[in-house]
Amino acid sequence: MKGIWLFLALLSTSAMAAEGNDTIYELSVSTDSSWTSIEIRDDAEWVNAPPGKTISVNGRSGIKSYTLSPKKMHLRTMGRGEITMNLFVKSKNSVLGLEMCKGKSSSYIWIKSSQSKQKNDTKQKDYCEKAALVLQLH
Repeated sequence: MKGIWLFLALLSTSAMAAEGNDTIYELSVSTDSSWTSIEIRDDAEWVNAPPGKTISVNGRSGIKSYTLSPKKMHLRTMGRGEITMNLFVKSKNSVLGLEMCKGKSSSYIWIKSSQSKQKNDTKQKDYCEKAALVLQLH
């Protein structure tokens, strides 16, 4: 019986240690689309800025709405001016699976980490594209 309790205690400790391996990464986003969304396709999630950091959103034409949930960021703008922002993602993985969507056919969205950059600039309206962003090289 003691062996089972010891096994369960070790299992619980290793699960907590695995949870502790989440790292928060800062990402840069830029778009000139009338609407943009970035959805996370794996077990990572968008998070608030960690202590000492801030989320910053800058745009020329103004922002109609900005929504950030654990899995999806959605941005709607007043016009077609460029918007730049930073976001924070918490992940156990070193690669982040994303789906990047944009509104206008002549617009773009890009997202970058300190390790890589992904861009959706396909000449199609209301176009979504799956991407993988390297967060950390080992």
